[in-house]
Amino acid sequence: MGLILCLFVLLVLSGTTLQAASTTTPDIDVFVRAGCPHCEAAKIFLDELRREQPSLHIALHDIAEDPAARQRLITLVQERGITTVGVPTFLIGTELIIGFQSSETTGAEIRAKLDRKVLGATVNPSIESIETRWLGRLRVHDLGLPLFTVLIGLLDGFNPCAMWVLLFLLSLLVNLQDRRKMALIAGTFVTVSGLFYFAFMAAWLNMFLLIGLSRAVQMGLGG
Repeated sequence: MGLILCLFVLLVLSGTTLQAASTTTPDIDVFVRAGCPHCEAAKIFLDELRREQPSLHIALHDIAEDPAARQRLITLVQERGITTVGVPTFLIGTELIIGFQSSETTGAEIRAKLDRKVLGATVNPSIESIETRWLGRLRVHDLGLPLFTVLIGLLDGFNPCAMWVLLFLLSLLVNLQDRRKMALIAGTFVTVSGLFYFAFMAAWLNMFLLIGLSRAVQMGLGG
């Protein structure tokens, strides 16, 4: 009788353990499709990742064989405003990575997201704050995004060269003692400066757009 009772308890405990294991949320959900070469490369990387982290729980879902997995992938993509569904797709926490290039590129991104998930952080705190000499540490959470943006813009706009030019201009304007001439000179300075910076930024933008259209540059960057 005692032996039967012990066996019954063991069966109950093992069933509870299996049920708990089956409901464990995977660390990575991977959506793949049979015959996809990028998916095969991703599987090789995932095998390597499993060897490095034996406790890592990775769930593979073949969207060609599992309609529920295919629908789940479509829902995940649509919720994030992504128009193109591709495989392999990696779901790490709430973040999606679509496609796989290599262990050095996509693999590094997957590792980084796993590290952030383990640490319980979805963003890097240093991105939301900046250390300044006079104002101390400025945080988006404390100041709010508009005020934080204004302060960062003021700090970035403090240019010693421009300040000396402005001081020289102000010294000239003070001696004029004619408001119309002062407004004319100051307005000309501001207008010319604005046009110059606009032309400078437009030139850089056009150059980057031209580089982006070059197939040779794209191939050189691995595109």
